[in-house]
Amino acid sequence: MNKFLMSALLATLFSYPASAQADSSGTAISPAQPPAVSTSAPAVLPSASTGTVSSPAPEPSPAALPPALVPRPWVIGDIRASGLKNVKFSTIRAQTKARKGDLYDRPDLDKDIQALLGLGEFDRVGAEITLLDKPVPANFRKVAGTDREILLTFVVKEKPVIHKIEIEGNKGLSKGTLMDEITLKVADPYDRFKLEEDRKKVIDKYREKGYLDASVQTEVKLDTETQKVNVTFKINEEQKSRIELVEISGVKAFKPRKLLGLMKNKYHKVFTEKELAEDVKKIEAEYKNAGFLDVKISTPVVSLSPDKTRIHIALGVIEGRSYLFGDTSFSGYLVLKSSELYHVVDYKTGQRFNQQKYEDTIRAVQELYADAGRLRTRVIPVKALNPKTDRMDVRYDIIEGPVSYVDHIDVEGNKAAKTYVLRRECSMKSGDRFSAARVKRCRERMMNLGFLDDVEPDLQPSPTDPDKVDMTFDVTEGKPGMLTAGAAYSSIDGIIGTLSLSHMDMFGLAQRISVNWSFGAAIESFTLSWTEPWIGDHPTSLGVDLFDSFMITPFYGDLSAYWLRRVGSTVRLGPRFEDDRYQVNLSYTLQEISIENIDPTMNFNGLLTPGTSIQSVASVEFARDTRDSIIDPTAGTRNGIGAELSGGPLFGSISFIKPTYSNQAHFTLFEAVDDWPFVMSLYNRGGYVTPFGNSQSVDVQDRFFIGGQDTLRGYLPAADAGVADGGIAYDVANLEFGFPVAREHHKTIVKLVAFVDAGGAWDSISQINDRFGSANQNLKSDVGLGIRFVTPAFPIRLDYGYGLNHQPGQKAYQINFGMGPLF
Repeated sequence: MNKFLMSALLATLFSYPASAQADSSGTAISPAQPPAVSTSAPAVLPSASTGTVSSPAPEPSPAALPPALVPRPWVIGDIRASGLKNVKFSTIRAQTKARKGDLYDRPDLDKDIQALLGLGEFDRVGAEITLLDKPVPANFRKVAGTDREILLTFVVKEKPVIHKIEIEGNKGLSKGTLMDEITLKVADPYDRFKLEEDRKKVIDKYREKGYLDASVQTEVKLDTETQKVNVTFKINEEQKSRIELVEISGVKAFKPRKLLGLMKNKYHKVFTEKELAEDVKKIEAEYKNAGFLDVKISTPVVSLSPDKTRIHIALGVIEGRSYLFGDTSFSGYLVLKSSELYHVVDYKTGQRFNQQKYEDTIRAVQELYADAGRLRTRVIPVKALNPKTDRMDVRYDIIEGPVSYVDHIDVEGNKAAKTYVLRRECSMKSGDRFSAARVKRCRERMMNLGFLDDVEPDLQPSPTDPDKVDMTFDVTEGKPGMLTAGAAYSSIDGIIGTLSLSHMDMFGLAQRISVNWSFGAAIESFTLSWTEPWIGDHPTSLGVDLFDSFMITPFYGDLSAYWLRRVGSTVRLGPRFEDDRYQVNLSYTLQEISIENIDPTMNFNGLLTPGTSIQSVASVEFARDTRDSIIDPTAGTRNGIGAELSGGPLFGSISFIKPTYSNQAHFTLFEAVDDWPFVMSLYNRGGYVTPFGNSQSVDVQDRFFIGGQDTLRGYLPAADAGVADGGIAYDVANLEFGFPVAREHHKTIVKLVAFVDAGGAWDSISQINDRFGSANQNLKSDVGLGIRFVTPAFPIRLDYGYGLNHQPGQKAYQINFGMGPLF
């Protein structure tokens, strides 16, 4: 009897030991202060703005013992949980490491309790242990603290769960708009702190939309039986406020409307307090970029009318004087030459002082040193007014840092793509000398894979060596797969339908596969392509294309001169060198060419062979590519020279040699808004073809025709430009100005272009000339507008071109539809 009383007394004193129970704040509950037990709960929980919630703690089972009273370690015979209402027991099992049949100790229990608290579902978590009438297994008898297995019971007190979220009183803003601001969701645990944050976010949203006097209260109702709560946001909107007047006093150097145009807070707009500070910075920057380095702008005064519907904003400006750039000098440089430093200076002596160009020069000098591996170089600018010249001299004091080396290179954020697939696109290795230019190139190569939305390099000093840096590329994966369907109109082919399916990251290996089907009254084309970007550890691509195309082909003004069908396959091999700057592109194509339904009224001068022929073609191209993107370049060049060999040693019934060249250059002229670049692109390509062996001439389908979507977009192909039979030589130049109209993740999705095309095709080298005119042997030109839908797999082009050198009777304009880049 005495033994039983002593056990009962101990169980009463230590029913919730400190190591076996904790609350959601992470605070252990003292054994000397067991949690209070309440027999009732309030029907209404205080809201986030009025108070806290208190509810009863679960009582332990009388048959259970606190863990402190059972010798450890324990052998788990069974696991249960008490106090569950909305949380499933499977959640407990998934979050804890306790398993039936395992050896289990106090540190394990403490970790499991903290893990359960980390779910955010519980206010308190404790544990009880009950000895079972089952002996421990033989292999645990020497290490277990008791000879019987235990029943481990997790005792929890759940947080109430949100059952419903309602909004009352909103008229000016929709429920959906307000729900987007609320982070708490249905089925989430109730959290009064998050609720208060959400209340403030709703108020901020109203103020952003001009409801400056709006107020929001919250009400929380608890169902004590189900432990579920209903949350209501009660809104009093009041009247909407708009800006009635913006005054800027003291302005002499500018027209006031120019400064007012810089502001987002302007007449009749909704007042936004957080943007007012940005408005002041924009005005200050405008002055400093005009040389007013001493400009002072007063703190804005915002006045609200008595009915809180009209707002007045007042700013005061003290302009000061305007300065000119004086002499520029550098000091402290040893690694770089003075000519290299002066080359990046973005201004000239005597020009109006421009703060932006001054800061750009500082960044450019820092980038020079970063490219040289000296990341820790400091550039300290010193401005001084020269009393003799009355100009602002600038001296850049340089404190050169030591050479930095790469320690570790990691990739984070990837889910589908394998890490090594992304990592191999960066040619830098551990131990390499750091180079900012090479880091930039690593990012460009990863983006060129086509399935990443963004890549952000993160540089951190190595914890083991101050002269080393750790590089992490934080990637954001996009959607590697794409299904597109559409229709377009072309002057040549009429209405064209397209259906394409592509995947840019098959199996997480960056393999590309695409299927494309184009169809219309005069065209039907099917293409299946697969590309592996790396062969083993070598940056060499391997690809295969299968194609079957049919086209009713125009010739000499006849839009249906003959039917041309090509069926075959191409194998591609492309080794790349020096960070993909240099490429060798090899390919072999074997195809069957069928020519049928020749218009009997047309004279092809023996250049068209009806029936079926086999063509075996090998091609090679050597290219240098410095473009920042192969998908949508904004800077850089690509220059290539190559040749095709058909027939001869490759067999086949068509023999010719076709040398070609291609060049393109891209320049960002300016960025209109943030990173929306206005880009100028120049293209030039040409070629020559000559027969050899058994072929006495080059057939029509292998000659050069200009006009249409890929060359001169204001002319019909094989009719309006170049010699009628097709040329054996051609040259075409294109100039495009592109501006994005839709961007996502710093990438252009849709852009508008204006273009100018010029070129010609000739039947002999002697015919080549540089005269523009309507004759076939003359150069032709056109102008036009277009739209681009930029996607990695199937870029789509729609252009309107107007020819400037048409012959009388020819249609002056053409509408062209194309897929893929210009070339």
